[in-house]
Amino acid sequence: ILVYLYMPRASRKIINKDLNDELNQSFSFLISSLRDKKEIDDFLRDFLSKEEKKMLPKRLMLHLMLFNDIPDSKINSHLGISYETIRIHRNSWDSFKPNYKMIIERISKRKNTKELLKKFGQKLEKVDAFLSAKSNMKARSKVFSND
Repeated sequence: ILVYLYMPRASRKIINKDLNDELNQSFSFLISSLRDKKEIDDFLRDFLSKEEKKMLPKRLMLHLMLFNDIPDSKINSHLGISYETIRIHRNSWDSFKPNYKMIIERISKRKNTKELLKKFGQKLEKVDAFLSAKSNMKARSKVFSND
């Protein structure tokens, strides 16, 4: 039985390779021509489907978390991504081009990205503490602290 998820769908119709290359170049040019965050946000708001708006940021965060060696269990609990999807992306990491890995590294080093990853870690610690609070007094105090 095939199960269809709410994922972006690509046409199965094959187009000419030259036309496909030209479309990709035009798309890259268009994206690179966007001037600032507001223009990018305005463009993406209308350009992406509802599913793409959920999937693409999660994929980027998944790659950032993989780059930063965040455990699969933390990725699963925070992003809601299945262990199988995490495994597929972790296994394909070696096949990614060096330039892509450098971009992920550069994004990862940005102050706001570090703060975001730290915030995820703190939230996940609270979730872990909450889950163990029933039988662990120390964990219970952590859950109810204001930190």
